Order: sequence, then structure tokens, then C-alpha cells
Amino acid sequence: MKHETFERADLATEAGDTADLRRCLWLTNMKGSTRRATLGSLATLCGASGKNGELPVEYLRQLVAVPGAELKATIGQRWMQVGSDMRRALRCWDHVPTRWLALRLRTRIPTLSDAATAASLRLGADEARRAGAALEALAASEYGSLDDFPATVTAIEPLLRAAIPETFGVESMKSLENKRTLIRKVVRFVDPLTTGMRETCSSTLPSQWQQALAILDHQLKDHERSAAAILRRLARFCAGQEITPVEINKTLVEAFVAMELATHAPAYVEKLRAAFRRWNNAVETGLDGPHLPLPGAPVHRQQNVTWKTVPTGIRAPLDAFLETAISARNPGDWGALVPDDDPEYAELGIAFADASSDAEMGATQVLEPGTRKNWRDAVKRAWHAAEKDPRVQPKPKNLDDLFCKPVVSALVAAARSARRKRDEAQGLVYDPKVKGRYEHTLVEALCAVGRAISIAPDRLEAVEEMKRQLDPSVIGMKRVADGSFKRVYADRRIGTRHATMLAKFADTTRLKRWFEAPSTLWTLACAPIRKGRKPQASHVALARNALIARIGQYVAPVRRSNHSRYRHEGDDRHLILPEGEGEGTLIIPAHEGKTLKEIHVRIDPETVRMLQYYIKHFLPVARKQAKASADNPHLFPGADGRKVEDGGYVPGRGYITKSKLNTSFKKHMKKHCGLDLCLHVMRHLAGKIILDQDPAAMALVKEILGHMRLRTTQSYYAEVSKIIAQRRYIHLLERQARQVLATVTFKFVDPQTGKEI
Repeated sequence: MKHETFERADLATEAGDTADLRRCLWLTNMKGSTRRATLGSLATLCGASGKNGELPVEYLRQLVAVPGAELKATIGQRWMQVGSDMRRALRCWDHVPTRWLALRLRTRIPTLSDAATAASLRLGADEARRAGAALEALAASEYGSLDDFPATVTAIEPLLRAAIPETFGVESMKSLENKRTLIRKVVRFVDPLTTGMRETCSSTLPSQWQQALAILDHQLKDHERSAAAILRRLARFCAGQEITPVEINKTLVEAFVAMELATHAPAYVEKLRAAFRRWNNAVETGLDGPHLPLPGAPVHRQQNVTWKTVPTGIRAPLDAFLETAISARNPGDWGALVPDDDPEYAELGIAFADASSDAEMGATQVLEPGTRKNWRDAVKRAWHAAEKDPRVQPKPKNLDDLFCKPVVSALVAAARSARRKRDEAQGLVYDPKVKGRYEHTLVEALCAVGRAISIAPDRLEAVEEMKRQLDPSVIGMKRVADGSFKRVYADRRIGTRHATMLAKFADTTRLKRWFEAPSTLWTLACAPIRKGRKPQASHVALARNALIARIGQYVAPVRRSNHSRYRHEGDDRHLILPEGEGEGTLIIPAHEGKTLKEIHVRIDPETVRMLQYYIKHFLPVARKQAKASADNPHLFPGADGRKVEDGGYVPGRGYITKSKLNTSFKKHMKKHCGLDLCLHVMRHLAGKIILDQDPAAMALVKEILGHMRLRTTQSYYAEVSKIIAQRRYIHLLERQARQVLATVTFKFVDPQTGKEI
């Protein structure tokens, strides 16, 4: 392994300025309070020197060695402390390895090669060797070298999360975590974001930049701290290359943006755009400088459109209809339909309604909250697409105007245009022949709105026909007996992303880590309790995910919405646990399931023990973290969720959101178990494990997953069934071949003599 080397004699003569000295201070193992005091004294001395811009380190050394009377008078009573701090800073500068790192990292993004070299300078021989080997293995896993990857936390963390034990040639997850920790340690040696080397002091900048920043600070609001910090770093970046505000060009701005994004997540580009917009606003009001080009923003699916921007003529009829809809999964919503003529009957929910009230109840639309959201989204997307498309004339003013071919064509064109931009931004080739599921979903929701509010049949039929043409599940046309054509639909399949996750579990090592996941996470969660300390929020999350993995393996692979709503207290609790040891029961009512089927299964004693331990040690911390009340019945307390009238809970009695639950589960599966797994794929994994052992157990998988129809289960696992069938076929073929070959006697005859050999 070859890293950069340096000669002491060469570095002894290399000059640096106070910017290099500050970088050098951030690279030392100095205490944080001491570093802050030293940096403050350095800024004080630079300001009192009367010089403009950064000071050479040798000139600073002369000021400290032979201070003038005027300098002492300017600093005042703090001179003794400032002088002491400067001597400490100069001692750090005289340390050759630290100075070498500071000078090497000037105006450039560090690479893994720099991190490896820093490890050889700051760590012991054995630890530095292990760090270098780990960095080499990480770079090799991505088919690159150490110089190809920036040594920043933002760039390295995704690689570390994707790493598995085989990446570093280790066998256990503990060894994998040790490798990750070592790499993070050496990356922090040189990462400018974690070390604080990016901080810029305005007083050390040239006067032109100080004046420009003063104008910008006057226009920036108090909460725009990130924009102010970005503009200060831009000033430092330009001043380091002796560029004044009026000399900034596009190439310089692109280089600065590249450096910023190398140390941040891609979403940070929005903060850069906001800071550059503030600069451009200042230029328009008198700042002497050019307009800065805004960095490219990420390509979204479509432009954000709020429901309130839709005209009243389109919005009001749909809102009025949705106000009368009810939810089948929330029994409380039916209370409004019970007559309150008799107070006692009304309180007990008993209604002897007449025929007219029965008709009203039958006419009431049953819609879930998600369906209502989809309907509004389809309507506002259709209106917005028609407004932006010049081919749609006249523009729609009423809800009926949306149900025509030009408006639907504009809606589909807007969705596909956004997809094309997104593909091109990712370097992909857009195929116009591929039918997208998103635009079909929008048109399908629009058709549902039309049927619900009784749009004219001729207008609705035109939209329905376009919906059928856009359907991506149509794979062809088939002639039937009467001579007409019938559409042939493809079976439902697991999504591509989830199918990729599921296919990885064909590897037995991954399956082994999945079976070990509950105990692995549970051990990490209980570590502080075993040491007599209170668990923190991170330990609560580990315990929660361990329970979910355990329940998914040994109780029931329910949906993530059911995992998030577990109640362990109250009359309607899901988890019925014994007072001591023994089995428990999990009951999920039919109205809380997607398929309106009740789940009633037992909980094994080991899972019961884990649940009781969680309720005793982790649940109080979870309630405090979520600001939940003491009588919150949920096992995983969290957000308040939906409004009370929509089936939600009052403040303090809500549950964790399913998206947050899924994100935390994926994170811990990746970090501690080396598995790319989400809660939805965990359900499919349960079915795959069953079918691997018994391909004929499709009915069992249907019951385990809670599907209403066996055909749904068969379509989801069609590919798995084919693979298993092929495997069984090869097994039977080889067994039959062995039986046949065992009874066949082979004779080798010489063709010339005709005798047996």
C-alpha cells in the first residue's frame, strides 16, 4: 500500500498563512475548549495587526516574539492570554505531520488516500495498518482506488451502510462494525465538515470581501444562518485564489459548488440555491458583483400544486362529496348514521331506522383517507396540466370540464415529461413506449371521481377508454369466440425494487443473519440495562425493531401499518399478555386490516418475555421521547396521526408513523445485520421461506399473509414457485437418471476385432 510521503526539509521551508494555521489547529487532538480559545485569540491578533487579509505564519511568529507597544495597547489586558495562545498555535504548526496535512488539504477535497496517510501519521503502527487495509477493501468493493473516493462522512457513509462482512473479509457483524468504526475514525481526521476546518472568520478576509459580506449580512434574516455561512465560505474560497467579488465567474462558482456538495447530501443544493439567490438580490440592490448561476435543482416527479390553488368551481363539488363519505375501517365514523331520537339507544348504538334512512345509509360512499387524498391529487394534477398546456382550450373552470380527452392527454404528457427529465438527469435513456404506472393511476383516480359524482356517460367513457389504453398491466389482445378482441392482463407481481431485495435472500448467509437479527438487535438494546444504566432513544429504537423482527418471524408477518398501531392496554388491545410466563395472544380486528380479515394468533413464550421486558424498561423512555401521556395504550407511541374525527387519537395518545417505523427498521437491519430489508419485504420473505420448504404450501402462505384470494398469493409468488419447481424438477431428473444408470450394463467393443474390451 503506497501513500503520500514527505520530507522534513522540504516542509520546513514551505510557507503558510493564518488560514493554514487554523486548519492545522483543527487537525490536532487539542481539546475543544482550548481550540476555540486559541482560534479566538488568533482572530484578535489578526484584527489588531492592521493588516488586510490572511497573515503569513512567519510574520505572525515575529509579532508574537517581538510585539510592538501599539499592538499591546490595541489588544489591551488580554495580551498575555493572546500571546500564550499564539505560542500554543505555533507549536502545533511546528509539528511536521500536522502541518503537512494542513498544507495538503488547502482548497481541495480530501480523498481516502489522504485519510490513509493521516492514519499512518496519527495512529500506532498496527492500527494504521488495519485502517489502511480496511480503506483498500472498501475502495476495491466499489471497483476503484483510494484516490477515487472523497474522504468525507457524506460520501463514505452510504458505502459503509452497504458494506457486508464479505466486503472486508470478516465473518461476524461485530467485526464488520469494528471495520466501519475504524474507517469513520480516520475519515474524520481529514473531513473538513467534521473537523470544522471550513469555518471562516470575516475579519481575516480582504477589505473588498468584508464590505460585500457586510452588505449581505444586512439583508439576510436572522434565521438564514446557513446562507450566511455559505457566502462566507464562498468569500474564503475566492480570496484564497485572489479573486475579488467583481471577478467571480461561472467556472469558479461551479468549483465551489462541487466542493460544497462533496461534503453534504444531495439535498444541500437547495441551501446553495437559496444563498446564491440572496447574493443575486444584493447585486440588484447595489452590491458590486455579477449574478451567480444557480446550481441545478433535483428533478421532482411533477411541480408541487396545493389544493387551495385549484379553482372553486373544480374544488367545491369534490369537497362537498368527500365530506359525506365514511371509512369502513373506523367504526366511530358510523356513529353519525345512528339516529339519536332515543338518547339511551343512541348511546348504545342501537338504531331502528325507517326505509328512507336505510336508503341514505346505502347511498353513503365508503372511502378511506388514502383514497380521498388520491382523488384530490388526480383532480389538481389534471387541472394544473391543463392550465400549463397551451393545446387545452378553453381552460377548465368546472369539475365536469376535466373529463375530456385534451385534459387527460395533458395530464399524461406532464407526468411523462417529468419522468423524461428525471431519467436524463440520472443518465438513463427515456423510452416513450414504456407505459408508466403513475399516469395510469392518476387517470384511474380521475375516472373514480367521475363515477362517484355522476359525470355524463359519454364524457366519462372517453376517459375510461384512455385509462384502458394506458394500463401497463395489459400485455396484449386476444380474439374471443364472438370475433371481438379482449385485453389480456399480466398477473400481479412484487415490485422490482422489492423483488430485488427478496432475491438476495437466496444466499443462505443472508438468511442466517435474518434469523439472528432479533437476538442481535435485542442484545444491543439491552446493553446499558445490563450495566445498570438507563436506555437512551437509540436503544429504544433497537428494542422496537428487535420486537418487530421477532413478531414477524414467530408470530405473524403483518403489515407495517399494523405493527405501528400495536396496543397493549385497554379494552381493545391487540396484545394480550399473561401476568407471568406463558403464551400470549395477538388479535387484530378485521376493520384494522387491509383485507378486512381478523388476525387471531398466539404469541410464543420467548416473544412474550421480550414484550414484557420492553414494556417495563423501554416503554417509559419511548413515551418521554414522543411526549406521550402516561395512559397512551400503544406499544410504540409517537405522532398524533390523523384527526380524531378521521379515526385518529387525541394529542399524547398517538402511535409512531409507519414510514418512520419502516425507516428505522431498514437502518438497523443494514447497520447491525448487513441486510437490505424493509417491513414490506419482511412479509414476502416469510412466504418465500415457507415455499422453499414446501412448494405446495401456497394456501398456508395465503393464511399467514392475510390475503383474501389464493390467486393473489399465487401471482405474487409466481416467480418463486417457478424457481422452486425448476429446482424440484432437476432433483427428480437426477434421481431418475441415477436409478436408470444403476441398472444399465455398459460394454465396450473393439470395432476391428468385435471382441469386448
